[in-house]
Amino acid sequence: MLVYLDQNYASRMAKHLLGQRGHEAFGRLFRAMRGKALAPPSPFHVLETLHPIRGPEEKAGYLLPALREVFGALSQGYWVRPWQEVAARQARGLFREDLLWRGGGWETPADLSPFQGLPALLQGLPYGEALEAALREIRTRTGLREVPFVRLLAGLLARMASDPGRRPRPSDLLDAVMAATVYPYVDLLLTDRYLRNLLPERSVGGRQKEVEALVRRFAGE
Repeated sequence: MLVYLDQNYASRMAKHLLGQRGHEAFGRLFRAMRGKALAPPSPFHVLETLHPIRGPEEKAGYLLPALREVFGALSQGYWVRPWQEVAARQARGLFREDLLWRGGGWETPADLSPFQGLPALLQGLPYGEALEAALREIRTRTGLREVPFVRLLAGLLARMASDPGRRPRPSDLLDAVMAATVYPYVDLLLTDRYLRNLLPERSVGGRQKEVEALVRRFAGE
């Protein structure tokens, strides 16, 4: 089973390994997944670990040793390719070998610069207008055809921007690009409640009861 741990899941597993309290369920999930799931790290993990969008700068990277341990046990040596490579390869279809490779490392973070300013450009537009604008901007900025990555990223950004009851978050762009990269390929995306609601088919949120259900699921396989 191919599983993607977003930063919330991965960091809470790492914090458990460091002995921090309050993350015991994530520690149980980590143990239950060993030998049952393939969970690779990605350039998004590198970006959030070493170049955090929010949080004290002096704490940047402190989880890296524990994250190496988490993914060392779960990744089988694989990494998620940079989003640029994944999206470019989708012109021929969706194949997991286009998502996974063994050439990644903790030195290269995801590059979100082509999309900077896009969430603000879309903010407050009705969904249809936001979607059309997002598709146009993404194609223009990346040179990509309308492959699944482009359609999914545009849809996520449009839904975030057109939700009148939601305040934008600094991590919205990173979350959307991450999900657009991995979601078409994975069996499970373990993420936060908001992304789970946007991508309900194969996503699980991070509430205690959801994590415990995952522990039981992997323990029973």
